[in-house]
Amino acid sequence: MPVAVHSHNDYTRRIPLWEAIGSGCVSVEADVHFDRSDLLVGHSARGLKRKESLVAIYLEPLERLIGSRNVDVTEGGWRGVFEKVPEQTLVLLVDLKTESRQTLQELSRQLQPLRELDYLTYWNGTSRIMRPLTVVASGKVAFGDILALNPTHRDIFFDAPLASLHTPKDDWTTSPPTHAYNISNSYYASSELKDGIISLASDGDKTSSPEEQDASSSQPEQAKSRGLVSRYWGSAGPKYQTSEQVMWRYFTEIIGIGIINMDDMAAVRDRSRGMGKMAIQEKN
Repeated sequence: MPVAVHSHNDYTRRIPLWEAIGSGCVSVEADVHFDRSDLLVGHSARGLKRKESLVAIYLEPLERLIGSRNVDVTEGGWRGVFEKVPEQTLVLLVDLKTESRQTLQELSRQLQPLRELDYLTYWNGTSRIMRPLTVVASGKVAFGDILALNPTHRDIFFDAPLASLHTPKDDWTTSPPTHAYNISNSYYASSELKDGIISLASDGDKTSSPEEQDASSSQPEQAKSRGLVSRYWGSAGPKYQTSEQVMWRYFTEIIGIGIINMDDMAAVRDRSRGMGKMAIQEKN
C-alpha cells in the first residue's frame, strides 16, 4: 500500500527506486549533476559514474514499469505503479546540484520518451492533469526557469519554499486569490522540520481578512490552500530520535503534513503493511 513517505537520498539504497516502491513510498529523490551532456546521479560531484545516470537508474525503469501497468488501458486512462491504489501518482523529486537552466533543459530533454507516452503529470494552461509520474525539481533550480517552461504543457514542477509561501507576489484582489506558488507551477512546498514546528500549531483569527488569515495559518494549511503538498525533511536528526515511525505517524496523521522524508525503509514497510490490513478490514 502506498504511504505518505519520501525516500530520502533514494539513490544510496541497495536497490534504488525498487526498494522505495516496494516499501510503499509515493516519492523518491535523485540528486543529479549535469556532466558532459548527461545527468549523473550522486550527492556530490566527486565519484560520479557514467553508468549511474538518471536515465539508467530512474527514467528507463519507470518507463518499463508504468508501461507494464498500462498495457490494456483505454486512451486517456492510466494506472500508477501501485497495484492496490492505481490512481496514486509517483513523485520523482530531482534535486539539481548544478546550474539551473542547463540542468533543467537536459532534464526536460531526457523526459521526452515519458512525455510522448503521456506518463507525466502536466499543466495544460487551465488544469493540472494527473498521470502515473509527477516530476518535481528542487535544489539549484530557479523559479523563473520553471515558469519559462511550456505554459500549456508544463510537466516539471517546482519545490516551493514552505516557510515563505505567503509572499507579496500573491494577489489578494482576485477571488479566489492568485498565489505565486500554485498548482500550475509547483507540486511540493518543502521545509526543514526544525523550521516548521513553531508554525504548525498556529491558528489564524477567523475575523481577520483572508490575507491575514493566510499569513497566520500553519505551513501545512498554507500549502493546502494553494493546492500543494507540504513536505518536511530532517526527520532523522537527534532532536527527533523517538523513532521515525512514531514521528511520521504524529506529523502526518495528527499535524496534517502532506509527506515526510524517511530513511528507514523497514519502518515504512511496516506501516505500509498496516495500511494494507486496514484496507482489507474496511473492504470486508
